[in-house]
Amino acid sequence: MSDLDDDLLALAGAGDSESEMEADVPSKRQSKSSDSSGSSKKRRVDTSDLEFDDQGEDDEEEAEEEDEDEEDENLVNPYPLEGKYKDEEDRENLLSMDEIKREQTLFDRTQEMESYNEKKYLQQRMKQQSQGASGAKATRSSNRTKVPGKSSKLDKLSELRKQREQKSRKENRGDYDDYSDEGEENNEDGDERGFIEDDEDEYGYGEDEVVWGSGTSSKFKKRSNERAKLEDVNRTRVGRSILLKHCFYSDFADTVIDCFARINIGVDKRTKQPMYRMVQISDVKNIPEKAYSTPNFKCDIYLTVNQNKEQRKDFPMSIFSDSPILPEEFDRYLHELNKTGEDISYLDDVNEKYESLQYLLNRGVSDKDVNEMIAKKQKLQSNIQGYDAVFQKTRVMDQLKIAKQENNLSKVKELSDKLHKLDQVLISQTQSQNGSDSFNSMSKVNERNRKLNLLNIDRVESKSSQQRKLAEFDGGDPFSRLKTRTKVFYQDLINQENEKAIDDAKMNYETLVAEKSEKEAKIARSSYRCLGVMDNLIKEIDLDLEINI
Repeated sequence: MSDLDDDLLALAGAGDSESEMEADVPSKRQSKSSDSSGSSKKRRVDTSDLEFDDQGEDDEEEAEEEDEDEEDENLVNPYPLEGKYKDEEDRENLLSMDEIKREQTLFDRTQEMESYNEKKYLQQRMKQQSQGASGAKATRSSNRTKVPGKSSKLDKLSELRKQREQKSRKENRGDYDDYSDEGEENNEDGDERGFIEDDEDEYGYGEDEVVWGSGTSSKFKKRSNERAKLEDVNRTRVGRSILLKHCFYSDFADTVIDCFARINIGVDKRTKQPMYRMVQISDVKNIPEKAYSTPNFKCDIYLTVNQNKEQRKDFPMSIFSDSPILPEEFDRYLHELNKTGEDISYLDDVNEKYESLQYLLNRGVSDKDVNEMIAKKQKLQSNIQGYDAVFQKTRVMDQLKIAKQENNLSKVKELSDKLHKLDQVLISQTQSQNGSDSFNSMSKVNERNRKLNLLNIDRVESKSSQQRKLAEFDGGDPFSRLKTRTKVFYQDLINQENEKAIDDAKMNYETLVAEKSEKEAKIARSSYRCLGVMDNLIKEIDLDLEINI
């Protein structure tokens, strides 16, 4: 077996040729001793021709690495301090400039830093691609090798080369965290195309990635300048059924404001058809004195609507329509906005209002919401009952006077009973209000009494201590221990003040009730509104007139 075959088998790591290699050792040693330098050069040339020379490839990689290192050395960060300053002296000089010049300088330096980062990134990309190309080249050479027994050795060499490339990439990634994506090191192929695609994914080169110099972030959605159309408005339209169903919800007012609606304003005299207008809700109000009836309950909630900033009016929820807004009504609304130089809402605002409206319509109801709704309904009904009782009492009193003038005894009796019931309702409400007022007055009296008691206690204690000291110095040993007895000085004062407060509250309450009943009795006894009574009163007036002729 020749020296060339032995070298090839040694390079491929063939284990079955050990015996032959041992047999040819003397001849190989003689040839090496005679012309060691020439044979080594010859072997190097021959193996390179057969594409099994790894030393040449290593020399090329070392040369490329040296070139890349030289390029890295030439690329220097122009502003190492905070990415804006060269050193502390440069920072002080820059801060001492006027504001306009300083901002211009900082802007220019920002552009320079962006250019530096781009160059740095591109160099790193070139280095990674060159390393990938070398790994792919070694893989292709191993795939072309058909000699049996040599694939295992080449696989080991390519595996070592891959491990070295992985190590270099990990070291470079520590310096370029902004351009790399973690977790892409596990997928390693021998194919050059697959390696480059993985490398591009690793450094974030995709269709949805941020472009250099864009200055914007893709996670913030830009708002459009498009105005809402008829179909968009109808999505945020609220009608009578929605309003009456959700009017007692805690977030009803916040959700309904800025929604659109369709209201009935009467009948057209020419066509005898109901007229509707498109409006926008701007406020929610409670007007107890103008309560109105709904299919299930009485309500005092009014919605303030507008067609532009100069036209505003309060309407009850019962006149809102459940039908969609028509094109002619939408055009009329736009015409009213043009009168004051306004435009309809933006599409993005309408979409946001649609989302909040859907949340109100679809969200569940908790125990807390139910309790709040019940409390609002009770408060609303109590206010309405109070206003209704006053209004009904006024109307019943007028009817009672008419019945007395007509001498209709049965109607007088019926109206008198009704008036008595209304008086009972008003008295019960007055007592509840007076009870709360008296409670407030009692709390104020108690606070005053507590302050007074504390002041009296301090005075009494200081006086008793002075008397005790005088008694001790008058006779006896001042240093001896004396027996003391606890005395309560302020219990009687507390009882007296409490009794006074209770008496005052009772007197005030009785006085108020008496004055109110007296006024109502005077109103009931007054007869000057009856026919003929005013004339009789005028006749009874005596006038002393002196006429000089």
